[in-house]
Amino acid sequence: MEYFLFPIILVIIFLEKAISLLSPLATSITEHFGDKYFITNSPYLLSIIILVFICLLAGYIASKGVGLKMVNWIENNILTLFPGYHLMKNTLQDTAGLSAETNFPVVLAPIDGWMLGFEVDKLDNGDLVIFVPGAPNIWEGNVIIFEEKRIKRTNLHQKDVQKIMRQLGVNSQTILNQLEKNQKLPRN
Repeated sequence: MEYFLFPIILVIIFLEKAISLLSPLATSITEHFGDKYFITNSPYLLSIIILVFICLLAGYIASKGVGLKMVNWIENNILTLFPGYHLMKNTLQDTAGLSAETNFPVVLAPIDGWMLGFEVDKLDNGDLVIFVPGAPNIWEGNVIIFEEKRIKRTNLHQKDVQKIMRQLGVNSQTILNQLEKNQKLPRN
C-alpha cells in the first residue's frame, strides 16, 4: 500500500518545491500591483498560476522545432533505457484519448492457450515480435517471436488489455464479448 502513496508524495514534494521557487517572483508581483487585481492579492495563488503558465509554455515549446528535437533525443537516448517506456507512453496516450505515435496492435499469441500481447515489431523474414505482458503489471512480461500465421489479430486497444491485466482477468467478460462480437475468438 505504501508504494501506491509514493508517487503521490513525490508529486506533492515537487509541486511544493516549484511553488517555493516561484514564491519570490509572485511576492514581488504582488507588491508591485498590490490589491488592484484578485490574482495579485495572493502570492501563493499567483505562484500556482505562474507554474501552470510555465508548464503550458514548456509543452508548447516541446511540440515545436528545437523543443521537439530535444524531446525526441531524450526519448531515444535516455528514456529507452527504462524497460517498456514506449509501450507505457502509448498506452497512457491511448487511455487519455490522445493519438499515440505508434499504436501497438493487440494480438492473441498461442502460449498454453491464447495470451494477450502487443505486436511491437515485424522482422525482415515476416515473423512478428510480440510482447506478452504479465498481470497485474503490464510493463513486465516476455518478448517472443512468432510466425505471423500463428498470431490472431484482435480489435482490442492497449487500454483494454491494461484493464484486463490489472483486474487479473476478473470481470473481463464484457471486453471479451465485444471481441467475440467483432471476430471469432479462437478456442484451444
